[in-house]
Amino acid sequence: MTTPSLLAELTLPAAPPVVRASAAPVRRRRAPALVLLVIGSLLVVGPIAGGLFVKVASGQQMIDAFAPYITLDSLDQYDGDLRTLSSGVKSVDAVYADQKIPAAKYPGVTAYRTDGPAIDRRATTLLTRIRAAQPDYQRVSDIGGFDRIPFLLVLCGLALAHAGAVLLGGRRQRAGGAVVLALAAAVVLIAYPLVGSLPAGTRAGERLQHALAPVMTRATVRQEQDDFVVLVQAVGELDTAFRAEPRTPQAHAQLNTLVKAWPRISSDLASLVGTINDNLTDYQALSDLDATTSDVGVSGLKALPWFLVGVGAVSALAAGAALASQKRPRKALA
Repeated sequence: MTTPSLLAELTLPAAPPVVRASAAPVRRRRAPALVLLVIGSLLVVGPIAGGLFVKVASGQQMIDAFAPYITLDSLDQYDGDLRTLSSGVKSVDAVYADQKIPAAKYPGVTAYRTDGPAIDRRATTLLTRIRAAQPDYQRVSDIGGFDRIPFLLVLCGLALAHAGAVLLGGRRQRAGGAVVLALAAAVVLIAYPLVGSLPAGTRAGERLQHALAPVMTRATVRQEQDDFVVLVQAVGELDTAFRAEPRTPQAHAQLNTLVKAWPRISSDLASLVGTINDNLTDYQALSDLDATTSDVGVSGLKALPWFLVGVGAVSALAAGAALASQKRPRKALA
């Protein structure tokens, strides 16, 4: 007799073969990458569309052009020129009074005698403004590389835009390098104004722009040119026909000093007025740069370094968020 099996035979379905699971697709937050892409694009397009290259280059050109005229030695020389012209007027007055010279006899000298005090006041006011602006001018000229700022913005913008585009593409192999590139651009934007003298220089630039506003006008140039014509005609007569007029030894010495010093004085005055005239457009470009943010009541020059710092900080945060959002792929099954 056969004994039945205690356990019924179990029939199990065949198990599917174990295969290595592929890595799960990478999922990242898109917001940090989009921020980097948008900031980068704005940094590239903004300086070009807003004319920042021209404005900054014009401002730098004006600063360079005035370099020979806003040194303390040059200003002292201009003061000496004005003293010589003022002494000449007093000496002419003395000769006219002593000799009872009619006004029509020497029209050039008479115009100098009549207009001399006003010419002296205008020139003194001009030099006083320039002298008062000299410390701020020096701070602006010490910035160094002011005209490189638009290039810095565009290069960092390209780096940020590239990093954002790579991160949006979802290719893990390139994500790490993209984040490093974005962080490097952000650090440059933050460090450039803070390491150098940009904040102090742009504050000085804003003060300089306002201090020179009454000087850097076409009306000022025309008036100074008219005054120069009066002086040229007067010195021409002083050096020729007027020499025949009797005069005291003091008046004789002062007028001779004026005639001998005139080539240098005329060169000084012509160079300064010519430089003002040549840089009116450059000054206006610098003024336009300062007025860029006038709608919000902020000086564009003073805001520039903190704009760089702010954009760099936002970019650094976005790059950090992008780095944190990188997820490791799931471990493969054996």
